[in-house]
Formats: sequence, C-alpha cells, structure tokens
Amino acid sequence: MFGVDSGRSRSTIFKASCFLLPFVALFSVTAVNHSVFYPLNSWGGESPVSVFWIVLTNLGDGFFLFPLTMLLFYKKPDKQLAVILTMLVGALLLNGGKALIPSLRPVGALGIEAVNVLGPVLKTDTMPSGHTGTVFLLVGLSFLYLNSRIQSVVLLLASLSGLSRIVVGAHWPFDIFLGAWVGIVSAVLADYLASKLNSGFKSRVAFIFLGLLCVFVLPFYDNGFRGYTVIQYFQYLLALLALVLSVRCLVTLYQDELESRLKQPGTLLNKLFLLGHRLTKFGMVGASGFLVDMGVYTLLGQLLGIPHLVARGCSYWVAASWNWFWNRTFTFSHVPKERKLKQWSKYLTMCLVSFFPSWGSYYVLTEFVPFFMEYKQLALAMGVMAGMLFNFTIASVFVFVGRQSGVAKEANL
Repeated sequence: MFGVDSGRSRSTIFKASCFLLPFVALFSVTAVNHSVFYPLNSWGGESPVSVFWIVLTNLGDGFFLFPLTMLLFYKKPDKQLAVILTMLVGALLLNGGKALIPSLRPVGALGIEAVNVLGPVLKTDTMPSGHTGTVFLLVGLSFLYLNSRIQSVVLLLASLSGLSRIVVGAHWPFDIFLGAWVGIVSAVLADYLASKLNSGFKSRVAFIFLGLLCVFVLPFYDNGFRGYTVIQYFQYLLALLALVLSVRCLVTLYQDELESRLKQPGTLLNKLFLLGHRLTKFGMVGASGFLVDMGVYTLLGQLLGIPHLVARGCSYWVAASWNWFWNRTFTFSHVPKERKLKQWSKYLTMCLVSFFPSWGSYYVLTEFVPFFMEYKQLALAMGVMAGMLFNFTIASVFVFVGRQSGVAKEANL
C-alpha cells in the first residue's frame, strides 16, 4: 500500500513504532509523565543555555524548518511533491489531534510558578506536540529518501528539538513521543500519496512558492520568541537561505521547462523573442538582487544602526555581486565563460557607472522630497529600477561576451 520503495516505507514505520510507541505508553501514566518532566524542564534555567534550547525549539516551526528542508531537497525535484504532501498530511494529523483531544500543557496543569517557561506561555492543546511532529516530518522524509549520514544528523537535531519543548515548558514527555511518531507516519503516508501522483511542473512551482513565502514572512515573523536577538538573526539567515535556494530552484525549473523551446534561430521574430527571453531572465535576477539589496540595507540601517546613506552604499555592492553571479550562470549561460575575477571586475565597473544615477536619485529623493524622507525603501526601489535597462545593455555588449562564430552570436543574440 506504500510508495515505490514500499519496503523502506514499512521499515520506517516499523522502526518508529517499535521505538516511540512504548514511550508513549510509558508516559501515558501521569505520575511518570510528571516525574520526568520536572528535571528536564529545569535544564533551561541559565541564560546561555536557554538560548541553545530556544534556537532548537524554533526548528519545529514550519517557517524555520522549510528553508532547511529546501537545502536537503532542492536537487531532488522528483521528491518535492512528497515534501509538500508530507507538510499537508502532518498539518492535518497534528492539528486535528490537538482539536479532537482536549488537554492541558504543563503551565495549564501545574501553574506558571511551577514551570520554567522560555518564550510564550501556553496552557492548552498539548497533545501531540506540533513542533516535535513538524521536525519529525523531516526525519521521516530523510529516512525515505536521503543517505544514512544525513539521516543521523536530522534525527539528532529533531530529537534535541523535541526535548527542547519540555525544556521551554511547552509540552509533556508524552506529547513529544506521540508527536514524533505522528510526524514520521505522516511522511510515510505522504510518500504513498506521492507515488500515486505525478511530481512535475506544478509541484516544483509550489515548492518554490513556499520558499519565497519564507523569504517574505521570516524577516517579520513573530511566534513569541522574536524578543531574543539570536532568533531575529536566525530568521534573517534562514530567509536568505530560502531566497538562494528558491532562485536556484527557479533557475533549474526555467532551464528544464523552457530552454528547450528556444533552440531554433533564424527569423527576426525569433530573434526578438530571444531578446525578450534574455531580458526577462535579467529582470528575474534583478528582482532577486533587489530583495538582497533591501535585506542588507534593512539589516545595516535598522538593526545595526548604520547611517542610511552608508547602508545604501554597502547594500548596493552586495546586491551587485549577487546579480553578477546569477547573470553569469543563468541569464548569459550561453556565453563562453570568462575568468570569474576578470568578469566580476568588469561587472562591478559597469555597476560603478550605474551606481551614481541609482544612488544619486536615492539621495535626491530622500534628502529633498518629504514623502521619500519617510518612505526610504520606495526611493531605493525607484533607483534600482532606473538602472536596470542601462545595466542590461552594458552587460550584453561589454561584460558577458565571448569569442563565438557569427552563427552562434546570431542564435544567442
């Protein structure tokens, strides 16, 4: 009844059940559940140690976990449907369990004075542990699709993340083991569903969409732990990881699905189409660079307190290097590769020219227009857009060029 590798699916459920369900039965005894909870909950008392557990407990949050899941599966497009279905099945079973089984968390049962709480104070809907179940979705996927080394690392991190739910005072030991079992079973059920469906273009687009959702949500997301500075930086780091992987997946998807349609040179209409195709790719890279530009600018200006004009200058060059890399490997991939350092220098020289109208327009708007003095990000966007067409022209004729035959040049435009 399971997926293509039904033996591996059955083995995964068998191992999870043999190890986890006896603990579920053991901790269903209230006295044992409470006696184990107290010493584990005391582990998070000291400040440096508490930060460690707070980072681990956030791995069970879907927005935190998905960029790490992308890291493991961005090169496995045939498994991305299974990843998405695992999230859906897991959400249904974990949230359904909480809704159907009324239960009290440690704070609700013992009182706030008896529990060491890190993060938000939660009192109800304890069974099963949603965070533990979520991170064990990845354990199930790793045991189905990944090698043994990765399985060991994922299992270790997931186990520590589950333990952290007790340390932060959010769950009982019973909830942790039940949530872990539900998470692994959800992955196996999703594997079965994925085997009945085609993992194609739509599932890959959905995978990219979820990554981009993390990019836009994580910098502002508050699940009750954002008051800890380390969590804020962790969110920015994961958002950057999600952006890099989403762009990488988008590049791969674009090349797999569309490049094959653009191999017939000849007519003027086709040449114009190829030019539009290349300009679209350049714009896609520019859009991702804009997000990098905005992210670095916000990080330097708002979080680190660097003067906004200096922050703008720094963010520009970081985004320029980002754009050079992706234009080299994506937009102008047809051009014979020049030495990286030389080409990067030429690209930054081009950016040095376009920097002045871009930064200059930003300076004029933010210094002399009251509206943009308050909304500096809009001024930044206008400056970025102004330099895009200029950059594309210069990049096409100066930076990304190689020695090609006349026929090849005409074909690639």
